[in-house]
Amino acid sequence: MKTSIIFATLVASSAAFAPSPKATTSIALLSTVEDGAVEAVPEVESVVERTPGPFPPEGLQSGFAAAATTENKFASEIGAQVPLGFFDPLGVLSTEDDMQFEWWREAEIKHGRISMLAVVGYITTYAGYRIPGCEDIPAGFAGLDKSFWPSGSLAATNLYWTLTTILILETAVMKDTIGNAEHPGDYRNGVGTGRGWDSKSDKYKRNERAKELNNGRAAMMGIWGIAVHDSMGNIDEIIGQFKPIAAAAIDAALQ
Repeated sequence: MKTSIIFATLVASSAAFAPSPKATTSIALLSTVEDGAVEAVPEVESVVERTPGPFPPEGLQSGFAAAATTENKFASEIGAQVPLGFFDPLGVLSTEDDMQFEWWREAEIKHGRISMLAVVGYITTYAGYRIPGCEDIPAGFAGLDKSFWPSGSLAATNLYWTLTTILILETAVMKDTIGNAEHPGDYRNGVGTGRGWDSKSDKYKRNERAKELNNGRAAMMGIWGIAVHDSMGNIDEIIGQFKPIAAAAIDAALQ
């Protein structure tokens, strides 16, 4: 009984970062005959049109497009950036209320600023730096043990004045006290009016505000990750390798 089996060998070449618009694919067909001999069928060439694939991939395009083309009036605000665009899964801005948006934006900026300070503060103490009186206090959650803050000690005094300073800043300084803020998070309160920030172009201001938002968002995630691993006891495995780098950078800044 005569049997026939067809084998296909596909040979293709591609450039990793510069895909060719056209690629030639060679397909060789082989057939077996009854006596076991192999007979080659003439090679067939086909030209396949190739175009660079879309980015994001097609499966994600609908989601990205929905985020970028939403009809919410805040979709073009600073912070609605790639890859998510305008991202409001809970619909907190569905009413398109300006006061509500400004409240959320100001809260985001303040949390971002605090988180950036928190990350820097954690890394600084983790690298071994202390203010006078706090030399024996460990970094991280271990330092919350009240035995390290005995009443009347210099460490306790430092803690008291730190908390007092934060309270003063929060209630009287880090807010729009005179009602002339250019945007949420603008706490200049008339200081430097007409120079500095005011002299910059709108494009520059928008870029800098976007950078602050992105850095703040990254810091919020960063300090949350640090807190989780500190409580798990494996913080050394996460940022231990950066300790000498941080120490060198702090030494350079203090010189």
